[in-house]
Amino acid sequence: MPSREECIRNAGEVLATAYVACEQMTPREQAEAAWTPTSHHTVDELEDLIRADRGLPPIHDAA
Repeated sequence: MPSREECIRNAGEVLATAYVACEQMTPREQAEAAWTPTSHHTVDELEDLIRADRGLPPIHDAA
């Protein structure tokens, strides 16, 4: 059984890998990867949210 420290280290490695993968994706690719049929947002809305997180302007009509 892994120790608590090993579990924390492994979780950190997984999280770091996910962050690196997301940063290599375009906002559209990341939105498409994140969207699910039960999502409260469309892919376009997710893309604009991701763009905002990255300090970029939205590209879809919010209306």
